Amino acid sequence: MKGRKLNIMSIVLVVTVTLMAVLAGGCASQKPAKQKPVIVIAAFGTSMEKGQANLNDFDKMVRARFPDHEVRWAFTAGFIIKKLKEAGVTTLFDSNTPIKSLDEVYEDLRKEGKTNVVVQIAMVMPGGEMRQVLSYRTDGLNVKFGYPLLFWPENIQNVADALSPEFGGEDTVTILVAHGNEHHPEFNAPFIQMNEYLQERYDNVFVATIEGPPGPEEVFPLAQAVGVSKAKFVPLMMVEGDHITNDVMGDDPDSWKNMLGLPATNATGMASNPAVMEIFLKSIENLVSQF
Repeated sequence: MKGRKLNIMSIVLVVTVTLMAVLAGGCASQKPAKQKPVIVIAAFGTSMEKGQANLNDFDKMVRARFPDHEVRWAFTAGFIIKKLKEAGVTTLFDSNTPIKSLDEVYEDLRKEGKTNVVVQIAMVMPGGEMRQVLSYRTDGLNVKFGYPLLFWPENIQNVADALSPEFGGEDTVTILVAHGNEHHPEFNAPFIQMNEYLQERYDNVFVATIEGPPGPEEVFPLAQAVGVSKAKFVPLMMVEGDHITNDVMGDDPDSWKNMLGLPATNATGMASNPAVMEIFLKSIENLVSQF
């Protein structure tokens, strides 16, 4: 009898342990997987084909670097969104990304139950557009932000050096074209610092801003004084848009090309430049790793 009772107890023990293992496995399988953050690229936007091609290049870089993450775009310029939609354009890029504001993207994510979000602010200067991105409601979402290129002081040199393969030769003056801000000149401080860095490190290379210092009235006399025969304009902007096409390379007498008085060429927007965009890609990597 004792042996029989022992066998029954052994069977009960085996069944209990097996049942516990099954239950534990069931609980483990029911545990929700860690939600990978959605990557949102926040950019000013552009209605010009060359500029859209620049952003398309960056879109491809992001998707190639983060194939396991969903990528969306948000545009801060409401007038550009309106212009595109009035023209019947509702998506952009090879990825057919919907054209939406950041507010709309956030609302979509809430409805879809996707709470982890990385927002990379794909802009150059830490100005009003950056503040706009940071001002949107993020309730119900876990959002981490990546900042504009020149938000961190060390990137003043990093961006300048990354652009250096675009600089012209010995017979060419190179002018990096930044947007700038005439109403808040304090936002132009990184451009002034970059201009100083370039003049110390490179020959015949300057920064000039469309708005505020250091503008063409300050830089062009210096550029003309170097005595070269050609000019090259390199956008210190994400896209080759209206400013480069018209303000800089346009045919009007007051275009920068004509004001400088030299045969001129231009590079395209920085969103197509892998060396510069690597700064953003590393920023996104760092933010993604925090989830």
